[in-house]
Amino acid sequence: MTPAESALVQEVTIAVRPAPGRTKLIDLPVDGEVVMGMRDEVADHYRVPREDLTPHATTLDYVIGATAGCLTGTFAGMLQALGQDTRDDRLTARARGRIVKDRGVLRIDAVHVTYTLRVDESVSVSDVERAHDRHQNHCPIARSIGTSVTITTELRLS
Repeated sequence: MTPAESALVQEVTIAVRPAPGRTKLIDLPVDGEVVMGMRDEVADHYRVPREDLTPHATTLDYVIGATAGCLTGTFAGMLQALGQDTRDDRLTARARGRIVKDRGVLRIDAVHVTYTLRVDESVSVSDVERAHDRHQNHCPIARSIGTSVTITTELRLS
């Protein structure tokens, strides 16, 4: 990668504070404070007693959600450029993340996103399929973690 290809655009600073119940308070730009913690299955893996736990989505859940959200936003933007409306449930997405145990540590192994799209009559199905085939290459999160996490998508047309 040349220096021009990887030029610094910005740095983001995130504040993190441990909190009761094995949670973390994450201070995100614009949105402010978000709580991350452990679900029961993760707590069981790390042998955290349930009485010490205030269940919340895990950091792994957030990464899976962020991946699906970024992919969906990228695909929606490409569809809108084609004139395809994505509002009012015309485009929906459902993500499934696979978390595996890797030498005693839980990690995300794969993220799969399934899109369902009601194609507008004025939009070419082949253009939609081409956008789907290309969108992952334009997604910032897929480009960031795609070498360590298998990311797949499928498109269902209705």
